[in-house]
Amino acid sequence: MTRRCLAALVAVAALAPATSAPAATHRTWHVDADAARPGDGTAARPFATLAAVEAASRPGDRIVVGPSLTALDGGLRLQRGQRVQGLGDPHGGPGVPAARITNTAAARLDGDAVRLADHTAVRGLRIEAPRRGGIYGLDVARATVTGNDVSGHNVSCTPGFLIPPFAVPTTVPGVGVPIRDGLHNGWAAIMVDAARGTTNVTVDRNRVHDADCGDGIDVRISGDAQGRVRIRGNDVRELREGPDFESVLAIGLQTRDRARLVAVLDDNRQRGLGNDEDLGVGPTGADSEGVFVNPVGASRLRATITRNDYRHTRGRGGFSANGLEVVAMGEGSRGLVTVRDSHFSGTPGDVLELLALGTGARLALRLERVSATGSTGFAGSGFGDTVAIPGNNGDCLIAASGGARNAIDLRVRDSVLRGCANNGLTFGAAVANGRGPSASLDGEITGTTIRANRGAGLRVGNVAGLDRLALKVQDSDLSGNRGATSSPANVVAEDLGTTGRATIDLGGGPLGSTGGVCLGGGPLDVALVRYDVHLRHAWWGRRGGPATGRTLAVGGRLDARQPLDAAPAHCGRDAPLSGRAAPSR
Repeated sequence: MTRRCLAALVAVAALAPATSAPAATHRTWHVDADAARPGDGTAARPFATLAAVEAASRPGDRIVVGPSLTALDGGLRLQRGQRVQGLGDPHGGPGVPAARITNTAAARLDGDAVRLADHTAVRGLRIEAPRRGGIYGLDVARATVTGNDVSGHNVSCTPGFLIPPFAVPTTVPGVGVPIRDGLHNGWAAIMVDAARGTTNVTVDRNRVHDADCGDGIDVRISGDAQGRVRIRGNDVRELREGPDFESVLAIGLQTRDRARLVAVLDDNRQRGLGNDEDLGVGPTGADSEGVFVNPVGASRLRATITRNDYRHTRGRGGFSANGLEVVAMGEGSRGLVTVRDSHFSGTPGDVLELLALGTGARLALRLERVSATGSTGFAGSGFGDTVAIPGNNGDCLIAASGGARNAIDLRVRDSVLRGCANNGLTFGAAVANGRGPSASLDGEITGTTIRANRGAGLRVGNVAGLDRLALKVQDSDLSGNRGATSSPANVVAEDLGTTGRATIDLGGGPLGSTGGVCLGGGPLDVALVRYDVHLRHAWWGRRGGPATGRTLAVGGRLDARQPLDAAPAHCGRDAPLSGRAAPSR
């Protein structure tokens, strides 16, 4: 062959398409605690240990765990793209065969039963009493955790979620109670951490229950990471705080540093949080939270919560037990939480909280068709209003700034705040973190029932410095509140500090309220201290406006002109909660 012919053949070969590599073949491996050893991982001869199936499997493989009354021990580290499927009923009783696994060894996967990897899925496992977590993922790109049952987790009482240090505001201007070490939680049953890259995780239809030292479902995003999580249809109940911790969370979300998180929570329920022996007595009781949302530092956190059902078990938890707590800490955080068609009830502390306890934060809460009812108050005794601190006094809802330069934005529509041990809604500022005034309090309440509370229906207050206050209320029922303790009226507005500019428009004022506010019942209708309130086009429980002796104004003015001659249809009844206010399960 001539040199020229050889060159031509080489040229033709270079132009020919490369032969494609054969597609990777993914296998299915079986493991069963009741298998006869040694086994080869087939359905007929399954492996008998998690170590064996982990060693044999490769990325992208499927692992099937057979049902048994015995748990496979040692934990399972997943590889990229692997899927784990448990057979049997993961939610059955002790005598029901299920795909049981655990990890009792601290040296193996830090005691976690399942360690996630990128693009993995875990379904149908019954995870019992692992030394640390049930299912844990760190910096995973994508994972799905569906239909599992995790109980008795964190036997080792390993610390997990940390709520950072802060100062609790008091009613003394500029004075706070420091929580220097923050609040510590036990490791969660299902936990996802990310400090880099992008993580996308779904936690769907799991049951977490009966643990003495751990949270339920926690997501922590830090560093430069970005996260997107969907937490749907989960049932979290009977979790206790543990002897070395100060808090227990059914569902916890936290962002730190420069992290970003978008979270969607739908159709979840929480029950039985806190320690049996607490009995709600004093500050040592368990700080239990149904849903806890915690943007810290310069991070950003956006959460949408729909069809959530939280019911506190009476006799559990301490004075700081809440159904939903949204709290910003550090400097410059941003948080937006929207709650729709949900129910929260029965807490010793405030049922719902929106608190900016850092500085320079922008924190917003939107409530649509939400009911927050029946708090029991301090010490579970039915006594609300501890006076010393402005929060956790048994309010149905509190939205407040506890730090300098914070901006609070609250919108409530077609909701119910009823039957609480203190105020229906507290809206205020009490700076205890940083120097200088709070930046702003902006609120709008429409079509909402705030009735039958032991304190005021609406209490607006500032005990330090506040640059701007703007509150609009219309078509809402604020009647029939008992006005006990230090809130002796259906509406209380008091400036005990300094407010730069304040507009409280409950009808006919510059914010455009159409009025329609219902009053009457309780010792007073309105009590003002150094705040002016527009309250035209209101129903005062009688024709002709407020009766003599039913209003009090000290250094403030009440505009009660043009009262209504008849009660609007929404007076004396709860706002309709359209849609599903509680999960269907």
